[in-house]
Amino acid sequence: MDMTPARMALLTGLVVLLAACNSTEQTLAPIPGDGSDSSSAATVAPVTPVATDAAFAAAAPSGRSGPAAGNVVGSIRFTPVIGAPLSAVTPLSRQLGLSARTLGYTIKSANDQDGDHILKGYFSAISDDTKTTVVYVWDILDPSGNRLHRIQGQEEIPGAPPAGADAWSTVPPALMEKIAARTLADYNSWRQTASG
Repeated sequence: MDMTPARMALLTGLVVLLAACNSTEQTLAPIPGDGSDSSSAATVAPVTPVATDAAFAAAAPSGRSGPAAGNVVGSIRFTPVIGAPLSAVTPLSRQLGLSARTLGYTIKSANDQDGDHILKGYFSAISDDTKTTVVYVWDILDPSGNRLHRIQGQEEIPGAPPAGADAWSTVPPALMEKIAARTLADYNSWRQTASG
C-alpha cells in the first residue's frame, strides 16, 4: 500500500501522540572514543530504563577514530529518544555516532549545555497483517530548546510480530541503523542549506 500525504500526516500525528503518552525514553550517549566531549560519564536525569555510556560502549565498533583535527564542522547532542526500546536505540545510537563522525560532527552528552543543535527523536512501530512500519520524527532544536526544523520519515519491513508480541520485536538493528544514517544525512543537508 502506497503512503499518500494524508496517510503520512496521520501516521506522523500518531507518532507525536504516542510519543507523548509513552514513558519509555532511551538516551543517546556519546560513544566512547568517538571524539565527543566525555567530561560527563552520566547520561540525562534518571529515566526508567536509562541506557548508560557503558551500554553503548559494548555496541561501539573498535578501531574507529573521530574526524581528523580541523575537520570537525560542529557538534550536536541528543535528548532521550521517546517511544523506542533499548534493543532499537542501541543500533540507532551506534550508527548515529558513526555517521556523525563521518560527516565531521561530534556528539555531546545529553546533559551538556554546549553544542550547535539538539536532536530530539520520537519513534513508533506499528504493525498490520503484512508489515511493520517504524515512523520517526526528529526535532532539531537550538541550544535554548527552540525548534528550528523537523526531520520525519518511515521505514517498512515485511512481516508482523507474533500474536501478542510488541511491534518492535520485528524491527531488526539494520533498520534502525538505516534510520540513523538517513537522519544524519538529512540533518547535514538541512544544516548546509540553513547556513548557506
